[in-house]
Amino acid sequence: MTARILVERNVMAPMRDGVRLAADVYRPDDDGRHPVLVHRIPYDKSIAQNVGSQMVNPIVAAEHGYAVVVQDCRGCFQSEGVMTLYADEGPDGYDTVEWAAAQPWSTGRVGIYGSSYMGVTCLQAAVAAPPHLEAAMAYLTAANLYQGWVYSGGALELGFNLGYTQGRALPAMARLGVDRDRQRELRRQMAECAADRAAFLRTLPLSEAPVLRERDILPYWHEFIDHDAYDDYWKRLDVAARADEIRAPVMHIAGWYDQFLKGHLDLNQSLQRHPDARVRESHRFIVGPWDHNSYMGYNLSRAGDREFGARALSGVAVVSDLLLQWFDHWLRDEDTPLMAQPRARYFLMGGENAWREADAWPPPSSPARYYLHGGGRANSRFGDGVLSTEPPRAGPPDSYRYDPRDPVPTIGGRTFATVTGPGGVRDQAEVETRDDVLVYTSARLLEPLTIAGNVAVELWIASSAPDTDFTGKLVDVEPGGYCAIVADGIQRARFRDSFESPRFLEPGVVASLTIDLWDVAYTFERGHSLRLEISSSSFPRFSRNANSTVRPEFAGPDDLRVAVQQVFHDERRPSSLTLPVVERALAAPLPPRGA
Repeated sequence: MTARILVERNVMAPMRDGVRLAADVYRPDDDGRHPVLVHRIPYDKSIAQNVGSQMVNPIVAAEHGYAVVVQDCRGCFQSEGVMTLYADEGPDGYDTVEWAAAQPWSTGRVGIYGSSYMGVTCLQAAVAAPPHLEAAMAYLTAANLYQGWVYSGGALELGFNLGYTQGRALPAMARLGVDRDRQRELRRQMAECAADRAAFLRTLPLSEAPVLRERDILPYWHEFIDHDAYDDYWKRLDVAARADEIRAPVMHIAGWYDQFLKGHLDLNQSLQRHPDARVRESHRFIVGPWDHNSYMGYNLSRAGDREFGARALSGVAVVSDLLLQWFDHWLRDEDTPLMAQPRARYFLMGGENAWREADAWPPPSSPARYYLHGGGRANSRFGDGVLSTEPPRAGPPDSYRYDPRDPVPTIGGRTFATVTGPGGVRDQAEVETRDDVLVYTSARLLEPLTIAGNVAVELWIASSAPDTDFTGKLVDVEPGGYCAIVADGIQRARFRDSFESPRFLEPGVVASLTIDLWDVAYTFERGHSLRLEISSSSFPRFSRNANSTVRPEFAGPDDLRVAVQQVFHDERRPSSLTLPVVERALAAPLPPRGA
């Protein structure tokens, strides 16, 4: 371990367009050359030594023998230029890696790491493939900015993006030379939005939300909502889709209750198919039982109401050790315990709450279909909705009215920030009393049931509207009545066939769609029941669909319509939930009522 550390402040690195980005460089105080770790951050590089940027303290890494470059992103703090969310991180990451490799204190071997937005900078640099980048490590971040960051299932991730994007206005105003009177007015609007976040989230149309409507200050907000389909705008930023361009080994860490899980899942699949055997075989993927707050040092082993125990510990204390092992192997040619472990490691929630390992994610499983049944009155948990492995025969559809003026509230799950409380495991019992939530419940399990992999809901639906949303939620009903959310998802109807080519519904005409509830590893214990919720909103996590041909982000109050929704479950139209079962269980013959 190095005894003395040298810290150089505001070292300027030139980018290809002449803009200079500022970095603090932490390195051993000697005349030697050292492998380099790059960390690019929009939240002020000066905080890195205090919070470790949620992955490793740069002083600790420098004591370990690395030179650590902690850089302000373009347009942030001491760096020059104007920030454009996401778009410049690939080129700037490439140029920074190559600059770091050429420094006199560098061996020319460079790694890059980051969490959350810093993880975006990491992965964008990885797919840009700078020649001197030898390894990358990302934590609770996004690889596909369209799916699971700005949109999910075609619906805007409102709760996260509205506030986060507005928060970029303050540094942008200073860079753009906005006059003081206008700055004062916009700051006033931001303060009002912060004071009444519920009203801010209900702004209609979203295209005219306070501060965000200022196109000269936040042009990318309008680009986000203009590009609601998965088009070239998003494809160029999609690391998962472009993973074949990555030339360095990647390790990434995700959380089951993190809003950004989807990008990790997609990236994992792409890297497991990578044409370069070195990248493919060296890839490492870890998923723990965390929400997004864990990377910030909160809820280190908890997600919502559920405490997963000391084995589930996350945060800097755990991640920094993994990070040093990862880069010691790739940048210093050391054998480390991490590299002797299987490529996938995941936390199996429920039951014993334990880590499991596999050669790949997901592990082998058998698909089990649980069909929706009922007599047409599945509304709320007091209705007649049943979930069973028996295929349906005849039966009337269930129906409900979705009113965007009174959406179903987001309660826990994979949500970054809502006015209803934290994400993670939350009790769904109150939500399930609403008539606009269809509830289907299985018999109580006679044996534990373990699933590991993708969860999907296939629905046969009809709507009185040309466009609408359908949401799905997998719930674990405990004997005491607590209804724990396990996985959730949404599908905007116009994108039911393709996220690239929207197609409206024909009102009243039956159609099929699939709601992706993403992946999970979970054990439903003996005596518990499976439950599926179907509705059309989860607000404010997702934007409200106006039930019209108007794009939801441009819909005003007068565009909102009530939609009558139908869900079919008969022999010709067998709506179902598909679970990846790795340990099958039996069920009692009769389902519970009103649990």
